Amino acid sequence: AKVLAAGGKLVCEVCEFDFEQQFGELGKDFCEVHHRKPLGHGKTLKDLAILCSNCHRMIHRTDPIMAVDKFREGYLSQLWH
Repeated sequence: AKVLAAGGKLVCEVCEFDFEQQFGELGKDFCEVHHRKPLGHGKTLKDLAILCSNCHRMIHRTDPIMAVDKFREGYLSQLWH
């Protein structure tokens, strides 16, 4: 709710997917939250990331789980090659 209030919408921090833009009213105010730190260790909003369902699932397939910024860098480099 705080991210939505601050930015006005929820957009994936990796691929910039916007559920509302794609699905209209059905996708309004929707996205997933990824814990940058293991559950119980994060204390602030900085410890959370807004991710679309695909990026959230894929980041959890990395071993060890990649940091969001490193995952984004890898994702973006793949798009341009």
